[in-house]
Amino acid sequence: MEITFNDTTELVAWWGAIVATFVLLWDFFKWLKSGPNIKSRLVLNTHYDDGKVISTETKDNVTSREYEEYCHIEIINTGDMPTTVMGISATHKPNKKSKMIHGAFYKAFTAHQGKNIPHVLPPGEVWSCRLGMGHYESIFEQNTPEIHVVLSHRNKPLIITASKAANKAFKRDAEEAPRPLT
Repeated sequence: MEITFNDTTELVAWWGAIVATFVLLWDFFKWLKSGPNIKSRLVLNTHYDDGKVISTETKDNVTSREYEEYCHIEIINTGDMPTTVMGISATHKPNKKSKMIHGAFYKAFTAHQGKNIPHVLPPGEVWSCRLGMGHYESIFEQNTPEIHVVLSHRNKPLIITASKAANKAFKRDAEEAPRPLT
């Protein structure tokens, strides 16, 4: 089948129809991709200058402080629309050892920079908080900890876990740490 064009007008009409179809498909693709796009990060054994001081030692007029360790949670909106951080908790998947779920809820987390929950997270902004490693460790004793973040644009919570390597290192460090005498 050979396509022939009788005049320039018919050629231009076909060209316009093809371009319009591609533009429509491109707009549909952009519409599918629009909205909040959340990236997350979790870092174990982090220290903060404003964290809880565990011990203080002065030697040769130099004071050193040991700070509590934390689990750092970061959520970044890389999309083109805002979302709202509605809640956060830490728990583990149920396992055979324990029928009861252990966890830490909103009050156990400390939000950074005064960005308390609920917090509107515009495109390009970061929301972060911390959880004491003691809470993380008590959850880890049952199973791999999961951080559940409730976001307004999602039906189910965003689940954040530490990498397997980070959890293995944490478990190894916990096993090697000296136990206090009782």
